[in-house]
Parts: sequence; structure tokens; C-alpha cells
Amino acid sequence: MAAKALEKLADVKVSDRQLGRITEEIGTEMTRQRDLKTTRHQEKTLPVAVAGIPSLVVVEIDGGRYLARDPAAGTGPGAHGVGWKEDKAACLVTMTGAVFDHDPHPDLPTCFTDKKSVAKLVKGLTSQGSLSELTDASGGDETPELSVFAAADTPTTRPKWPPKPLVRTSIATIRDCDALGPMVAAEAHARNFDRAPRKVFLGDGGKWIWGIQKTYFSKYTAVVDFVHVLSYVYLAAKAVCTSSDEHWETYLRWASACWQGNVETVITELTRWRDHLGPILDDEKLPKTDPRKVVATTLGYVENNRSRMNYAQYRREGLPTMSGLVESLIKQFNYRVKGTEKSWRQKNAESILQVRAAVLSEDERFEKHMGNRECPQFRRYEKTKQTG
Repeated sequence: MAAKALEKLADVKVSDRQLGRITEEIGTEMTRQRDLKTTRHQEKTLPVAVAGIPSLVVVEIDGGRYLARDPAAGTGPGAHGVGWKEDKAACLVTMTGAVFDHDPHPDLPTCFTDKKSVAKLVKGLTSQGSLSELTDASGGDETPELSVFAAADTPTTRPKWPPKPLVRTSIATIRDCDALGPMVAAEAHARNFDRAPRKVFLGDGGKWIWGIQKTYFSKYTAVVDFVHVLSYVYLAAKAVCTSSDEHWETYLRWASACWQGNVETVITELTRWRDHLGPILDDEKLPKTDPRKVVATTLGYVENNRSRMNYAQYRREGLPTMSGLVESLIKQFNYRVKGTEKSWRQKNAESILQVRAAVLSEDERFEKHMGNRECPQFRRYEKTKQTG
């Protein structure tokens, strides 16, 4: 497909296999540069590449999915031992926005008070597997819309919050979170994030994400994505209520309390429901949708993230409260690497993620790399071994 597009748009005819090899070569170069950058940051020799000090910086991290081959599963032509693995991506954004002496948006936005919109939003997260501990979703490609404002919020009624994104760069890898953390820290340092007066670290609540925040971004304001909070309380309300009207009323009360920073009231109500439903026995195997399990899981999620849910204060400080930017970034990565028809060798997956990350970054790093790299007239490629 890419070879056909290149021939049509640039009148350059290259075979699919050759184009793939060149892309892998470029990705390998970018992987080496990223790792060198990370090492230099750890050695405290990495220079700051951006002279100006941004007023507001945001780091968001999330995980995606790709099909990986197991090299030990078999030999010969074709893919062997194929299974779903997680890749990880970080979105680093400079933003601009005002600070307020009051909450600029105290009421729950209309997109979160419309039944159809909220149902679609929660379904989108469960289809991604983001709330897999509460649902039987196996994962899909549907991505929810994470806009703060619905169409009914006209420009004349919108406050100046949320802040507007300026420049985005991205980091991606198939390596684990221990490897990702230093990569993101190096990128943040190079972009002069450390000197920004307002710094935010956004995540969906995963323990590995907060582990990176505590280790490398401890001076950032940690914020748990409000859409995930909303989805948890929506499913908990559905689990304990007997009618749709009661479900919706309970959801609105809990979601509004979280939005306004009154998370303790939600914890109190969830605790009462947990006690009313009864304990879960140690040897009891419950379906994911059992009310006791849903309430206990939601309560644990809210309690663990209560210190990251002071949304009214975040809005007064002009900070973002939703991780829609990294959710969108993950979807853009998925367009290239995710699909049942695509299965990747580890080296190739890492290479293609670097090319994709560079293309999706808004600092012209891909163009600069291509303009500065040496391009030999003749290439020699080793014969690809037909292994997994």
C-alpha cells in the first residue's frame, strides 16, 4: 500500500519489501538515537534543546496493543506463536491557558449528562479493555470521544478552560515500563519541561503509570483521567441500581461529586454499598459484572486515586483533567501497528514505532532526521531468516 502511494504521489517505484527494509533501517537509527539520548540524560550530559520556558507542560502515558511473534514458537515460513502484546506511548505537550480565581467550569459538562453520549463513552473504554476488570470486553478498535464539551456548548458560552495544546512530541516502545520511564524523562528534559511553572502528569489510573510519575515526575501535579473515573462510577451505579432512572440519577450524583472535587462523598456511598452487598469470600469466583466485584473494584480505584482527583482545584490552576491527547495518540499508533493481519518481530515493531513517533511529533524531527542522515547509493541487506 505504501509503495503504491509513493509511486503515485512521488513517481518513485519501490517494491513493498524494499520500502519495508528502508523503513526498518530508519527506525533502527532512530531507536539508537533515542537510547543514546536516554543514556546521556541519565549521565546528566543531555543538553536542553529548547531555549524558551513553557508556561504549562503535560505528560500523558498509556498503553496500546499489537500482535507479536514468539521467536521460540517455531521456524519456517509464516508467523509462529502470535499473541497480543502491549506497546507503550507517551505524549509530551506544551499548552497555553489562563489561571482563575474561581472554578471556570463547576458544572458537569453536557457531554457527560447525556445518556446516549455517556453510554457510548463507557462502551468505547470497555471495548478497548481499559476497564477489563469490570467487564468481559476482549478489546477492540473503538475509541471514545474525550472532548470536554459537547456540541451544545456553543463558543459564546465556553469558558477559557481547558488549556489549548501547542506542540506535541511522542515516545513509544515495546519495552517495559522500567525502560519507558527514562525515555520520557529524557524527552521532557530536552524540551525544557523541568523549568515550567505548571507541570501536569496525566494517567488512567494504572499502577505502572503512577510508578513512572513517582520516579521521574514527582514534582508534577498527578491527575487521574476524569473520563476513566466517570466510567468506573457509571458501571458501579449500574451494578447497584434496579432501574434505569435510579442508575442515571446515582451516576449523575457520583460523577458531579467527582467533577467538583468531592470524592469523599462518593467513597462514603460506595463503602455503604460494599457493606450492604456483603463480603467476597476468599474462595469465591465471581463474574466480572457481579455487583460486589464491581463496587469493590470501583471503590479501590477511587480510593487509590483520591489524591489525584481534586478537579476543581486543577481547573482553577488552568490544568487539563483528561488524557484525551494520549488516547488519540494511541489510536494513531494503532492505525499503523495494530491489526489481526499484522504480526511483528520485536525488532521490527520497535523500529516502526520510532518512525511513527517521529512522524506524529510536531517538532519536525522526522524531517530533520531524513535531511541529516547519510544515504548510501548501494545497500546490502542480509537475507531474512524464516523464523518466528
